[in-house]
Amino acid sequence: MSLVWISESVMRELCTEADRAYPLETGGVLAGYVADNGEPVVRAVVGPGPEAVHNRHRFTPDHAWQCRQLDILFSESSGASTYVGDWHTHPDGLPQMSWLDRRTLRSIARHRDAGVARPLMLIGGGSIGEWDWVGHRYRGARLFGLLSESDEVETRTF
Repeated sequence: MSLVWISESVMRELCTEADRAYPLETGGVLAGYVADNGEPVVRAVVGPGPEAVHNRHRFTPDHAWQCRQLDILFSESSGASTYVGDWHTHPDGLPQMSWLDRRTLRSIARHRDAGVARPLMLIGGGSIGEWDWVGHRYRGARLFGLLSESDEVETRTF
């Protein structure tokens, strides 16, 4: 099993936003870099955005706002911090990928502007103060590109 490294401050931000939105889904984007050994390192997080739509079993981000925030992170880090994936919650659920999560991860991997061939999807399952975070990293597509495969990755904080 491979790893994803997440700063402790990012993990606190994820849990704070998950608690705030509970019992509705929330999410955002992950920024950082991919280390020389191929493991993603998450150093910053962008939340859902002011125009995001939160529902019990679905979340639609404020994409334009998130892109502007990523541009700021990129600029402030002199290009060291870029998009590495998305994150969202499954309130009162498990941090497992749904069919929609798999489709979204495949779309991200195919989107040229995302700039990441193996994007990460971090999912938090649980409830207020009790979130379990599991990373899923895109591996590829199969069956004529209709299905996607991902690897579960262990999360470690630094």
